[in-house]
This record gives sequence, structure tokens and C-alpha cells, in this order.
Amino acid sequence: MEIIRGGRQAGACANNESVLSAWYDAYGTEILRYCFMMLGNRTDAEDATQETFLKAWRSIGRFEAKNGCSARTWITRIAGNTCRDYLKRSWYKHESRLISPEDLKKLGNAPEEDRELIMDVMNLPEKYRQVLLLVSMQGMTIREAAECMQTSAATIFRRLEKARQMIA
Repeated sequence: MEIIRGGRQAGACANNESVLSAWYDAYGTEILRYCFMMLGNRTDAEDATQETFLKAWRSIGRFEAKNGCSARTWITRIAGNTCRDYLKRSWYKHESRLISPEDLKKLGNAPEEDRELIMDVMNLPEKYRQVLLLVSMQGMTIREAAECMQTSAATIFRRLEKARQMIA
């Protein structure tokens, strides 16, 4: 990436690229999986993942200025916001985004009950799906998920309970 903004020096830019590369190696697959579960489409998930890391690279100075925020939760927050932006777009709203059993055949040899559970999770309303994915799939704590979603731990706990009830 050759872009240098706001008077950044080339050394700082190269350092940002190495940090971003390390983050991509550490979290790229996790973010792709998260985006797929949010959007229900591999191509859109790949685009959202790429856009997430581009946004992270552009905003790396803001991350470095934050205290107490892990890179994982910060990047996941960017991914969540990116996915929500996709879901708000008019062309995206008009397409059916409910996941069908045929869509899940792309998951390979997952057992049928796993496929049904994944389908149930992917068909949840976005705010419940997101919290369930962060806590159950990404392995975040309630506190980390609250930080990622910029809400309270109590809200995350209530949404998690509601999501679990909805798929039970």
C-alpha cells in the first residue's frame, strides 16, 4: 500500500503495514467467518473482510490512541460495522438473505444437526445473531462483546439469552 496521508512518513506507513499484516494473519479467518455468518454470502463476506482490514489500516492511528481495547475487538467492531453497512444498502435489502439448506451444502461434511443450527443462527435478527456469533463462535467474553458492539455488558447478556431462546 503506497498511500501516505496527512504527512505520515514512509517508515510509519511501512510499520502500519507490518502491524496490519500481523493482524490479518491472526484474525483474518475469524473475521471472514464472522462476516459470512452476518451476511450469508461468501463473496460479500470476502469483500467485507477486505474492506474491514482496509478501514483498519486507514484508522490504525486511532487504534493506537485508544486505551484498553484489544486489536481483536477493534477489528471485529470494524467488521460488524462494515457488515451492517452492507445490510443497510438498498440493493442488499432487496435480495433475500434467508439461508436455505442448499446454501449450507457449501459447508462440506458438517453433520445435519450442525447445519440446522448454523441456519437457525444465520436467520436470527442481526442484533441477536451478532452477539451470539461474538460470544459463542468468536469466543469473546461478555465484556469484550460489549466493547466490540459499543454497548453495556447487561445488554449483551440479555441479547445472548434472547438469541439462545430463539434458536432453542
